[in-house]
Amino acid sequence: MAEFLSTDSVSRKDRFGFWREAVCDSYVQLDCCSNVPECFSGEIILNRMSQISASFVSGSQQVVTRRNRDISRSTEASFLISLQLNKNCLVEQSGREANISPGDFVLYSSTDRYSLNLPDGFRQLVIQIPRTDLIRRLPNADVLTGITVSGQSVFGGLISDGVLKLVSAIDQSNEIVKECMQNTIVDLFVTGLATLDQAKFELSRPEQQVMFRANAYLWSNLSNPNLDRAMLASFVGLSVRRLSEIYQADGISITATIRKMRLSKIASDLLDKRYSRYSISEIAHMWGVLNLQSLARSFKSEFGLTPSDYRAASKIHRTH
Repeated sequence: MAEFLSTDSVSRKDRFGFWREAVCDSYVQLDCCSNVPECFSGEIILNRMSQISASFVSGSQQVVTRRNRDISRSTEASFLISLQLNKNCLVEQSGREANISPGDFVLYSSTDRYSLNLPDGFRQLVIQIPRTDLIRRLPNADVLTGITVSGQSVFGGLISDGVLKLVSAIDQSNEIVKECMQNTIVDLFVTGLATLDQAKFELSRPEQQVMFRANAYLWSNLSNPNLDRAMLASFVGLSVRRLSEIYQADGISITATIRKMRLSKIASDLLDKRYSRYSISEIAHMWGVLNLQSLARSFKSEFGLTPSDYRAASKIHRTH
């Protein structure tokens, strides 16, 4: 069942504040600003499904930004795809800019900074996909963010039309068909992203490519309790000192990155009904964390609650 969020439901003076909260609740932690906060309007029709979330979003002029502080507070990692339906939108990530027109779409990642510059009267479909699900299908997804997939191309047009029809019809399907349709939506976008000619673009700086490769390796190896700076440096072919310099230039250490990634996975599993019978120690061990006392301290520092309190709070929230 889709959720309907509209600024029309609150008083005019509270509309922009309501919208900022609604955007963060619907997607990931973000900052949002507008040139017209006093007369702002917006609408989100959100459908959270078992594999993906799909939403139609429209509204007044705004700039949406994912900052380092937002990333550090995240409990999960995902990719987002914006399919433009009305007006143009400028999406920036990793030094690349995608100016998407109606019918175009672009990929961006919640694990790196990004911004969306949206004009008055815009409308787009936003698909949110768990990071691991997309990486499994498209291992080089990180180097394809911030690049326009044109709806004017043969494949781009077919993909955009197909996705829109599937999303519009998905609630009319039974659960088995709905699962298949979600897979098809992701596969269609993967097909479009795979058509990008990598020879036509290059990363803004060599260090960025190193970080993409390094972070992808970390996400794939978090379950290894021996994962450390030396193992990562060996994988990317750099010294520990040089790799540490690259991470520090981006405002975070390798050790802190590993810790935050693991905490993100643990927090996500604590909220996942599929792991409700798993103990906290079992979930921690799945992600390479063996020291539970250290976990309790770092988890509380990151999320404000101990792992047990965090799980308990989520259960209370779901029953109200």
